[in-house]
Amino acid sequence: MKCTPKLRIFATIILIAAQIALHADARSQPGEGFWKDLQELFTSLATARLLPQLDAEQEAEFLLGLMDNLAIPAVITNLAKATAPEPVETSTLLTLSENEGILYLRLNNFQQADPNQNALLEENFKQQNGRALVLDLRHAQGFSIEAEETHLQFLRTLPIPMLILMDSETAGIPESIIRKLKKERDVLTLGTPSLGIGGAGQEIKLPSGLTLRVPSLEKDQLPGPIEPDVILRESPASTDPTLDPWCRHARDTLKLILTLK
Repeated sequence: MKCTPKLRIFATIILIAAQIALHADARSQPGEGFWKDLQELFTSLATARLLPQLDAEQEAEFLLGLMDNLAIPAVITNLAKATAPEPVETSTLLTLSENEGILYLRLNNFQQADPNQNALLEENFKQQNGRALVLDLRHAQGFSIEAEETHLQFLRTLPIPMLILMDSETAGIPESIIRKLKKERDVLTLGTPSLGIGGAGQEIKLPSGLTLRVPSLEKDQLPGPIEPDVILRESPASTDPTLDPWCRHARDTLKLILTLK
C-alpha cells in the first residue's frame, strides 16, 4: 500500500534526525547501520500503514522528544500553520534597588537588530544613575547574529558589575552573549544550565513546514549547555522583577559586590 504524504513527512523527520545524530560526533561515527535500520524501520511502518497521523503540534512534540533522546538540543522555530508574529516587547530598564543604583533589564529581541534601542537604553541608564545590572535571559531564544552584535554593543559600554539570569530555555544567541561577556569580563551567572545550542546554530527545514534550530559543531563537538556560577532552584518568573525570587537573589548579590568595591 502507498503511504500518505503525511506519513512520508513523518518518516522524513525521523530520517533527518538520525542524520543529525550521525554527524553529532564525527570521530566516533555511530555507524551506517543505525541510519539503515531507521530507514528500513520507518519505510516498512509507513508501507504497512502503522505510522500515526500527526498534526503540526504533535509532530513538533515528537521531534523534540526524539532530539532529546539523541542528546541534541533543538528548538522549533516555525510550526506548519503560520501564525501572525507577536510584536516584540521593548526592552526596558527597571529599578531593583534605587539607593544602590541596581537596575534590571530583560532583553527580548534576538531575531533582528534594533540599533535605535541602544541609544534609548544608554540614556535611560544614565538617568537612573545605574551602578549595577541584572540581565534577565531566562526563556530568551533567538538566532540573529546582527541582534547579538547590537546587544553586545550596548552591554560592553557598561563598566559595572553585571549578573545574568539564565535557565534551561536560554538558547541560541543569548547563550553566545553570555559566553562572550564571561570571556571579556567578570560576569556572574545565576539559574540553571542553558539549552546548549550555543549561538546561531544551523537551520533545518522539514517538508511538514517545521523549522528547527540545532547546534553547529565546534571542533567536532557539540557546544554544550552553559553551567551557571550559582545554581538556583527552578522558579516561575514573576512579571514584576521586584517580586521575583531570582531577581531578589541577584539584587542582594550585587548589593554585596557594590559594598565590597
